Parts: sequence; C-alpha cells; structure tokens
Amino acid sequence: MYMQDSFKNRVVKFWNSFSEEEHQIREMMDNKVEGETLLNFVDSILQIAFNKVYFEMGVNPEGKYELILTPEGDRTRLMQIHYWLQYAPEYLWKKWNFYSTKPAHGKKGYALKMFGTELSDEDILIYPQTDNDKSKINIKVYSPALMELDESKRYSMFFIYLDQFIGELYTMEYIGFIDFIGEEQKGKPINIAEFKSFIDDTIKTCSWSKFENPCEIYSGYRMEVNNKEGWKLREDIFSGYTSCMPLLNDFYNGKSHCFDEAEKNGVIFGFLFFENINVPRENVVNFRGDIEDKITAVVGPFGIANCLGGATGFHFSYIDFIVYDFEAFLLTVKEIISGYNFEETGFSYFKADTDPIIFT
Repeated sequence: MYMQDSFKNRVVKFWNSFSEEEHQIREMMDNKVEGETLLNFVDSILQIAFNKVYFEMGVNPEGKYELILTPEGDRTRLMQIHYWLQYAPEYLWKKWNFYSTKPAHGKKGYALKMFGTELSDEDILIYPQTDNDKSKINIKVYSPALMELDESKRYSMFFIYLDQFIGELYTMEYIGFIDFIGEEQKGKPINIAEFKSFIDDTIKTCSWSKFENPCEIYSGYRMEVNNKEGWKLREDIFSGYTSCMPLLNDFYNGKSHCFDEAEKNGVIFGFLFFENINVPRENVVNFRGDIEDKITAVVGPFGIANCLGGATGFHFSYIDFIVYDFEAFLLTVKEIISGYNFEETGFSYFKADTDPIIFT
C-alpha cells in the first residue's frame, strides 16, 4: 500500500519547523495579529504532520502560550495527537503548553453563548450514576435552557460546555450515557463546576485506571465465531481486548473511515496474525502475549508502533497495532516472527476487502 511518508517522520519534521517558527508565532500573538492570519499560518505548519487537524491557541493566565489540538471526540485521532504530543521538544515547554485534548478551563460563573442561547453553570443540574463495570459515569441532565433547543444543537452545546469544566479527555474516557430530563429528580444534583472533582473522587474510590496513554486503556469483547467455509481473517475470533473499539466497529461493518483518515497522516492501523492450532488451548493467550511483548519491546521505545490489543480465534491469534513507521515495523515483525515455525502468518490492514501481507 502506497504511503507518502511515515507519521513518525512527519512529526519530527513538524517539531523542527515549529521550533524555527515559534518565535514569530509568539510575536503574532503578542501583536494581536488578525486571528485568521495567525491560525492559517499555524495550520500550514501543522499540515506537515496532519492532513487535517482541529486546534485552538491562546495565552494562559500565567503568560504561557498554548497550542491545543483536539480529536473532536475521535479516539483514533486522539492516539495520533497523543503521539505528536510525546515528541514536543523539552525546551519549548518553557514558553509553551501543548495539549492533545481541550483542557478544563471553565469556572463557576462561566457562560457560553450558542444558537441564540446563553448557558451558565446555574442553568444545569447533573444527576450522576456510576457504572463501575464499564468505568463510566452516566448522567441525567436537567436544563430548561438546553431543552429549548432541538436535540442535535442541545447535545452539541452541552458537550462544548462540559468540555470546559471537565476537559475533553474526561468527556471521552469517563462519560457514558447522557439523558436530558424534563424535571428535577430526587437526590442531590451536582453543579457542573463541581463535576470534575466528583469524577476524580469516583476514579479514586473505584480504583479506575487513570488515563495516561490512550493505547493502554482496554475493553474486552466476545464474538460469535463464523464456522462456515470461506471465513475471513478475524471471523474466527471468540474473545479479545482493544483500546480502540471504534476501529473494530468500522472494520466489522465493512467501513474504512478510521483507516483512511489515519493513512493520510502516514499512520497504518492493522493486525499481525499467526496460526495457533498447534498451541495448547491453555497456553494460547500467554503464547500470544509473549510475542506481543517481544514486538513492543522493540517498536515502542523507538516510536515505530503501539499495540492496541489482541484477540484469540479458533485458527489464528491476532495482535492489533497503530503503526507510525510502517517500513520499520514490518522489518521488525518479520524478524521476530521468523523465529517461530508458523505455516501461516502475516499482517493485514484494518480495511475490509484488502489482501493481507503474507510472511514467507
């Protein structure tokens, strides 16, 4: 599959270019240069790494300049932006703050105007319900002001406002179902300005994983095996775990949006597969884990790829990856896999109806 340049190289080129231009960017911000001019200039630099990315800029109360990238709620974008953030040169942090998601800036009394509606923290009551099994907080929202809007505008305005108080990352990771209700409920509601503290207390009390790397927050899943002749890769899976469920949903629904958008940045989503029919059933998971450990020990520290999970099928085992340097990744994986006596093994893209790369 053709790719212009690896994401790893693109990120390196971006930070080199940004380092050369950041003094001019700060001057433009200090001189209150027209917003569109500033944003177009920074966007032209960001396009070195990203085909398209959403971002915001500003100066915080401590006088540090801020460049905030946002995945717009897309987990596959978040993984790429998180990678970008990891490689920000240390010396730039003296004058800059960089973010992979919108941070929480809202305080009590903060107001948002959208769609002809003004919303403040006093206009919202939140009734939280903790789902410990899924590490999520489901919320019921009472807000007469938001109920005046149609459903799409209501959710859009609420999510933007919620991000201001708990941060985009918390919204993505810890918020489950959201229901808007027409009347107040029994029980004590929470003001949105206090909601982040409630989430932090819940994370601590319930011992939930604290978010650090989006590639390392996993969910388990089970599937119904296809026993018919002519089954395809991954149709033999009966259990697995993943840090990127939207990618799997895309793949099994025959869609390729996640894959195609990432490929434009030089990122490849894909999976290694190898036969497990000769591995004792009680050892098949540990056997896959050993191979995964060997690969990640090489590709992780050098920024080549991250593991996104794995799965067990009745014929193959699978290890899923987000790959930032595809050429280096394939060389590494082929070398490690060559140490095993597999009859069938290879790598496939998370893209329906594409032929896998068979290792020989």
